[in-house]
Amino acid sequence: MSLIQLSEHLWAYQDTCTVYVLKSDSECLLIDTGSGAVLQHLHTIGIEQIDWVLHTHHHRDQCWGTPIVQKAGARIAVPEYERHLFENVEAYWQARRIYDNYNNSNTFFSLGENLTIDAVLEDYGTFVWKEYEFRVLPAKGHTYGMVSLIVDVDGTKVAFIGDLMTPGGKLYQLHAMEYGYGDLLGAEFTMQSILALKKENVERAFPSHGASIDDVRGDIERLEKRLETLSSIGRLFTSGRDVNFNESQTIRESRLEPISEHLVWAGPYTCSNFYVVLSGGGHAMLIDYGLASQGHLHAGADSDGLQALRFVEHHIDQLRDDYGVQHIDLVVPTHIHDDHVCGIPYLQRHFGTKCWALDCVAEVIADPSAWASAPCCFHKPIEVQRVLSDGEAFHWRGFDFEIHYAPGQTEYHAMILGKIDGKRVVFGGDNLFLFNPGAGGIDREIAIQATVMRNSFQLEMHRRCAKVIRLLNPDLVCPGHGKLIDMDQARIAEYTDYIDRKEAAFRDIVNEPANHFIDLFWSRMLPYISHVLPNSKLIYTVKIRNNLGRTAVYSARIQPAFGWISGAGESITLLPGEQGEIMVGTTSPSQVDPRRRLITAEILIDGISQGPVCEALVSMYEISLVSVPKRQNCSVEIEGVAIKAADLSFPVLPTSLVIDGAGG
Repeated sequence: MSLIQLSEHLWAYQDTCTVYVLKSDSECLLIDTGSGAVLQHLHTIGIEQIDWVLHTHHHRDQCWGTPIVQKAGARIAVPEYERHLFENVEAYWQARRIYDNYNNSNTFFSLGENLTIDAVLEDYGTFVWKEYEFRVLPAKGHTYGMVSLIVDVDGTKVAFIGDLMTPGGKLYQLHAMEYGYGDLLGAEFTMQSILALKKENVERAFPSHGASIDDVRGDIERLEKRLETLSSIGRLFTSGRDVNFNESQTIRESRLEPISEHLVWAGPYTCSNFYVVLSGGGHAMLIDYGLASQGHLHAGADSDGLQALRFVEHHIDQLRDDYGVQHIDLVVPTHIHDDHVCGIPYLQRHFGTKCWALDCVAEVIADPSAWASAPCCFHKPIEVQRVLSDGEAFHWRGFDFEIHYAPGQTEYHAMILGKIDGKRVVFGGDNLFLFNPGAGGIDREIAIQATVMRNSFQLEMHRRCAKVIRLLNPDLVCPGHGKLIDMDQARIAEYTDYIDRKEAAFRDIVNEPANHFIDLFWSRMLPYISHVLPNSKLIYTVKIRNNLGRTAVYSARIQPAFGWISGAGESITLLPGEQGEIMVGTTSPSQVDPRRRLITAEILIDGISQGPVCEALVSMYEISLVSVPKRQNCSVEIEGVAIKAADLSFPVLPTSLVIDGAGG
C-alpha cells in the first residue's frame, strides 16, 4: 500500500482506518495512525519527521499503531472528552463491567494499554501547527467524544471527520449508535453533529473509512433524511425525553417559542430549560444555558468522572435569524448544576457574555474542583463578573430583576424575579415542577418541590422556597425542566401545603433532631479535588453546620493514610443552626504516588467521634520543565484545573498539556 496524494500537501494512507498525512517541508502531521505502517512510506514524499498526531477518536482501529509512531518522536493530541480512554485506559478496563452490563456504548473498542498524550483537543478550540490552524468541532455520534477537525489545506476548506459519516450519506456502523441498552441515542448525536458540520460549508470531508466526500452538503442532507426515517420507526429511543419520559417526536433541535413579546424559551425538550430576555435592539440576556436535549445528559462509566457532560452549541442560529440577536450580553444561572450552566463558558468565549450569579452559586461554579462533592458540578470553572446577594435588585436594558436565595433542589440555588411585558415572572430553576402525585386524594397536576438528598438537602430549604414564592407572588413560573407554570394564590397555597406534608413525612421517618439525620453534608471538606507535590502541606477547610438544636463543640482531624502525615486537629463552638469552618492540614509523603487517594476527616461532637465523616480526593505529581511557545490561550490542565501560561517556559506535567490557540 502506498500513499495517495489528495492535494499538494495532503496524502492518504489506507490502513485499518484512513491515515491522513499533512506535510510542511520535511515534517508532517498525521490524522490518526491506524497500525502505524504509514511510517514505512513517509520517506517517499520527503518526510523526515512526524511532529504531531491528532486523533479524531479513541477506537483501536484509529490508534493501535500510535505507540510505534510515538517512539519515532511524534507528539500526540486527543479529543478532550476521550482523554481518559487514551492515557488512563488500563484503569477503565479494570472497572468496565462485563456481566450484567446494560451500558452498550462502544468503548469496548478501546486500547488495552495507557498511551502518553501531549495535548488535548478542546471543543471549539484551535490547534496551530506550522501554517495550519485546525478548529475543533464536536462530532458526537459514533463515539461520545469524537471530534471533527476543520482546516484550510492548499486553498480548500476541509474537514477530517473521523467516523461521523461515510460517502453517500451513510453511517459507518449502526451498532455504534447504541449507547444504552436498547437505544440508538447516537442517532440524535449524529444529527446534531452533521448539522453543525453543514454550517461550516467545507468543500471536502475526509472520513476515517471510505473515500473522500466531495458533495459534503448533499451527503449530509441524505444522511439527515435517513436519520429522520430511523427516528420515525419509534421505540428506538433515538431522541431525548421530556420530564415525563415521553419520547419527543424529532431528533432535531427544538425551536424557540415566544412566551411574551420580550421573553422566549426552547420548550420542554432542551433537557434543561433556558430563557431569553430580548431587548428589542439586538441584545439578549439568558437565564441558564445548558444541554440541548435530554439525550445529552449522558453521565455514565464511559464519561470521565470530571468531564461527564459535553456541551454543544444550540439555538444560537435561531436567536440570530428569527429574533435578530447579535449580542448575548448577560447570563444569570439559577443554580450550580452542570445541565444548566455547561454552556456558559461557550457564551463567554465566543460572545463575551458576562455572568452574574448569586453569591453561593458563584462560589461553586467558579471553583468546581473544590466543590466536586456536590452532585452535578460542571468541571470547567465559570468566571463570574458580578456576585449578587440575596434580595439584590439588578437591571438590564430597561428590565428590572431581583435575585433571591432559594435553596430547594440544591443548597446552591436562586430564584430570579423579572418584570417582563406586564407580568411578574419567576425563573425557578429546579425548584418547582408540575406533577400529578396520584396519591393523597390528588389526581391532577400541582406545583411540587423537587427533592434530592445528596444536593445537601435540609428541611428548612423547602420552607424557604415557599417563603420566597409567597414574597415574589409571580404570575408565571419558568421552571428548569418541563412546562411553564401559571401561578395564582390557590396554586401557591397548594404548593405550600405540599411542602408541609412532605416535611411532616420526613420528620416522622427519622429521629430528632431530624436535620442531623437528613442533611448529608452537615460536614464537608474543601477542596474536594486537589494536587500536591511530595513533602507538601495541604490545608483543608472543613465546613460544619450545627443541626443539633443545641450549642456544641465540633472538632476535626485528618485521618492518616498512604504515608500522609496529619497535623493537629482544631475545634469550634457553634450555636444551634450556626455554621462554621475548621482548618486542618496534612503533609504528603516523600515518594510520589500518582494514584488518586482518599483523604478523610474524623469529626467529633463534644469530644465524641462521629468517625471519618467527610472526604476529599488528592493526587501527587512531580514538576518537570517543559518549554511551551508563548500563545494567548495556551494552558496546563491537571484533572480539569486549568493554569494559564505566563511565560515561554513553566513547570507542568508533560502529559497534561491542553492546547487552546496553540499547538507547539
